[in-house]
Amino acid sequence: MKIKLLTTSLIIFFCFSSTVSFSQQNKFEFEKINIADFKNILTKDSSAVAEVIADVGRTRFEYGPKGFYLIFERKTRIHILKQEGTSHATIEIPLYKSKTDREQVASFKGYTYNLENNEIVKTKVKSEDIFLQEQSENWNVQKVAMPAVKANSIIEFEYEVHSDFTFNLQSWTFQSDIPINWSEYNVKIPEYFVYKTISQGYLPFTINEKTRSQQNFSVHYEAQLGVGLNSERQPGHTEVYKVDADNYRWVSTNVPAMKPEPFITTTDNYISKIEFELSVVKMPGELDRTVMDTWETLNTKLLENESFGLLVKRGGFISDQLPAITAKAGSSVEKVNAIYDHVKYRMKWNGDNGVFANNNPKKVYEERVGSSADINLMLVAILKEAGFNAEPVILSTRSHGLVQEIYPLLSKFNYVVALVRIDAENYLLDASSKYVPFNTLPERCLNGKGRIISKTFPGWVSLLNKEYKNSYTVVDLNLAEEGSLKGKCTITSSGLDANSRRNTFANKNEKEYIEDFTSGHQNWSVTEFHISNVDTLTKPLTEEYTLDIPDEVQVAGDKMYLNIMAGFGEKNNPFKLEKRLYPVDFSSPVKENYIIKITIPAGWVVEELPKMAMVALPDNAGNYKCLIEEKNGTIQVISNLRINKTFFLPNEYEQLKEFFRLMVVKQAEQIVLKKA
Repeated sequence: MKIKLLTTSLIIFFCFSSTVSFSQQNKFEFEKINIADFKNILTKDSSAVAEVIADVGRTRFEYGPKGFYLIFERKTRIHILKQEGTSHATIEIPLYKSKTDREQVASFKGYTYNLENNEIVKTKVKSEDIFLQEQSENWNVQKVAMPAVKANSIIEFEYEVHSDFTFNLQSWTFQSDIPINWSEYNVKIPEYFVYKTISQGYLPFTINEKTRSQQNFSVHYEAQLGVGLNSERQPGHTEVYKVDADNYRWVSTNVPAMKPEPFITTTDNYISKIEFELSVVKMPGELDRTVMDTWETLNTKLLENESFGLLVKRGGFISDQLPAITAKAGSSVEKVNAIYDHVKYRMKWNGDNGVFANNNPKKVYEERVGSSADINLMLVAILKEAGFNAEPVILSTRSHGLVQEIYPLLSKFNYVVALVRIDAENYLLDASSKYVPFNTLPERCLNGKGRIISKTFPGWVSLLNKEYKNSYTVVDLNLAEEGSLKGKCTITSSGLDANSRRNTFANKNEKEYIEDFTSGHQNWSVTEFHISNVDTLTKPLTEEYTLDIPDEVQVAGDKMYLNIMAGFGEKNNPFKLEKRLYPVDFSSPVKENYIIKITIPAGWVVEELPKMAMVALPDNAGNYKCLIEEKNGTIQVISNLRINKTFFLPNEYEQLKEFFRLMVVKQAEQIVLKKA
């Protein structure tokens, strides 16, 4: 079948018909609420503050004066179960925009229902409840504050968004931080558009189907005057075309709430959802037009971009200073380190991330402040000027989400660092982070792999070096007869743990930093504090605390009961879910060591001393050892935790949870002393 290509002057009206109406897809009738609905709680999750009764969406294509456009419809009903759940009564509708066009909310209506004196009171959303908020250069958000919301309210809303951006086919999220009873998304795509469907999450669909159908195009042509003196006027007319289309339907039912736990990049990585990327446009009478990049074309586009690849060739501004910057360095690695340190200590990161720079390297250098892209692309430019094989690496930070290597999508990246290749070895550098040592990235960047953008060696590079989060805590305490403990605690940290502590110390005053240390120990008192090597990254960070601990020991007559860790260590298992549907990501291996010495008072002896313990995860993924001994009136506890594997799949969660449970139980054990 062939359809004529239409110009704007010819088109007056285009009608799009579908065999299945949106209302037929719904699992509830809009504006029909019964008293029983307020008492009917569908979820079995007693902790839920709200639940989605039904969330149904549909996207279809239509045609107008400017060509094809998208219509997205949504109908949602939510039951607010507790007062804390009222936050789910603020509706957010993301709207894409360009410099010349923007998505529009064509219609919105919503109601809040409350049960008062056994009668249903209905409150309508008014115009003053709706406001538009600018989020970024390309996104607005229309927010709707549902009125009269309280515990046991039922809210429902429906809206329609019109979009001329066919590349921005609406994604759909089937999971939230509250339970969802029914989530459904329907998409109808004409044969002219080919999309890559990106599905993620660990929950299977209740319904996942694709069917083929036809759509009718009714195209009205405007009347036209003929050409020449004797030509006749061409009357207006309508032509009807039939176009093949793919119909997709996804349904998830009884979807549990996504409950975040520690050691996760972002829940957006693992929440159940569907996304679309426009791949090919196949208009009749035209050659197929590939829309989605390959890694090769993406690499070329970035290399030719004024705010990226062309910018890193502009390091000449610093050529006169380079001999002085590298004067004390011998080897190539030492010279790169010297340049890295010079840039890192000169520049101040303004907190902004991105792939593209906002300013040229010379201006960034002179102003001494910039985004991570400004600073790191400037670093690449300087390294190139110094004669090193340096290239930018684009990546996605942990909070931004994972990059799927099979999809060359620039939108999935939000950060750039520098890479230097010396003698076939790669060195990764981020000069926006003052306290990160050479060839180490900050924890926010440790998120799988990054993409090297290079004319000579493009490709993937692992972002994780052989760094550990390494802490070594030595506690030396004297126990008094009344049960108080006094002494010193020295914490030595290196790697990513030191980086985190240095950043925290830089952003807080000394009092606030000490309060962090004593957090969770209300009566602990720090009488002296000293910290060293804050700016000397080649040495471990050292913190020394002089402590007065009045209440960690329980005295009962002629006996004392003392926790083996003296209040240090883990109090709670970080893993509490019965079943975790997403991985555990430690970002880097972990070494956590304690040596705790407690001198007992004269006239007291050990009556009961816990035994040593050792717990190990399969395949050397981690281990925990605890050794407890007493000699000459001094108790010594050695506690060592190792996590060698950084990424644990959901089917490994139960073992990991049990591993930490056993460690926490061990660290909670008591030493019993008695008066001799």
